[in-house]
Amino acid sequence: MTTPKEIYDTKRTNFVEKTKLHFEFLTSEFDFDAPNYTFTEQPNGTVTTDKFEFNNSGKNLRISISNAYHPVDYGFEINFTDLNTGAEEMIHHVLKENQDIEQSYLEKASEYLKTEYGQRLRRKH
Repeated sequence: MTTPKEIYDTKRTNFVEKTKLHFEFLTSEFDFDAPNYTFTEQPNGTVTTDKFEFNNSGKNLRISISNAYHPVDYGFEINFTDLNTGAEEMIHHVLKENQDIEQSYLEKASEYLKTEYGQRLRRKH
């Protein structure tokens, strides 16, 4: 039988690995810097958020891809941040309750970002 900790650890591992895989196009096709990966943890060592940030200073744009595991957070988010003004815009999210252990929604989320925002990602700022 799988414990809640094993499910949580698997979910986090899958999120990190699949985010690297499915969002690699940001660096290879749209000239964003390699992602900066960080995580937030509670004093007891429980990780509450995994986050990747892709920056492109030429476009004055940061794309943050994160997954929060705390019950009051959205869960998965893709956010744009204008590097000039600091203005943030959430463009996509998947509630924690709607995620599976395999994090299979990540492939569709990356396709959504590429197809719906591809022109914005290509243009010079």
